[in-house]
Amino acid sequence: MIFNHYHHDAQTVLDGSVRLSEHPPIVFITDGGATMQPSLLEELTPVPSPYPIRSEVEYPDVWRLCEQARELAWNPTSIDFSDLREADIPTEVREAGAEWWSLRAWMEHGAVPYGTERLREAIFRHEPFEIKQHITNFIAEELRHHEASFLIANGLAGYQSEPRAEYFKAIIPRFHDERDEKAMSFYAGLAVNTLFEQLSGELLQARYDNARFQSVRGACQLILRDEARHIQFGRIIMRRFFAKLSADDRRLLGDKFAKKLRGSLLNGVYAVVNLPPAERERAGRNRALAAEYGLGATHPDEEIAIIKRGLDQIRQDVAPYDVVIPEIAEVDRAGAAAH
Repeated sequence: MIFNHYHHDAQTVLDGSVRLSEHPPIVFITDGGATMQPSLLEELTPVPSPYPIRSEVEYPDVWRLCEQARELAWNPTSIDFSDLREADIPTEVREAGAEWWSLRAWMEHGAVPYGTERLREAIFRHEPFEIKQHITNFIAEELRHHEASFLIANGLAGYQSEPRAEYFKAIIPRFHDERDEKAMSFYAGLAVNTLFEQLSGELLQARYDNARFQSVRGACQLILRDEARHIQFGRIIMRRFFAKLSADDRRLLGDKFAKKLRGSLLNGVYAVVNLPPAERERAGRNRALAAEYGLGATHPDEEIAIIKRGLDQIRQDVAPYDVVIPEIAEVDRAGAAAH
């Protein structure tokens, strides 16, 4: 596309002999030679309006979470990671721990594009201020968790900016597929993520319990405090909006939760169960090493049991709203076999 316009020479302009109305309009010339006025371009590419921009607080319980986020903000760089740098632990353990915390950093970072999509939706749906503020806090907090995680990795053997296993490079991007969220209403789409926040909290608690180094333990504790607000937001959504969800939304919510859990999170993120055999053995060994030395990791033999407990609680929480999470064989059948 060629941009073309006419202009008067500098002397004419300085003389003031040409009035503004005499300047010919700016014209865009397309590849095909046709002209198009800027106003027509604007009509062809409409921009959604943010108005009305609402300021009244409609959900005081959500606003309270926003206030707590301000009161309890923390800085990952204020954590002293020298205990990790100075620890007398084998090189292979350091590398295993760095891989583990790099994975944690990737997942925390993965919440950021999800949050930005929800924030844009909230703005152009004209949601109340506190909903937009909570989502903004969520984005900032997940990026803070990402930072804390890569600082832990740096204190061990260095943060890895991408997976070394080719197979694993395709796993986390699946979690960014927005088609599932777009198929649901705004609050149903938010709810899917809050259920995963609840499940993540169960696994994070296990990492906190495993951590023997004060820096790792402190980081886990602060991340847990943020996650508790995210989980509480999910409970507020349940209480306020689940009863209003359509039957299709309720069905989709359960189906999409199960799909994302099986399709990406059981493929090495939450557990190694669905990884190819060679990668499952390698990743499982590294996680076992990190857990053995108290680096804030979950042992591969314990992951499914932790997920099963969390999944049972989530099913119990959503059951009163007629939301059914279908069977997830890797978790449910393994749990049944253990009893």
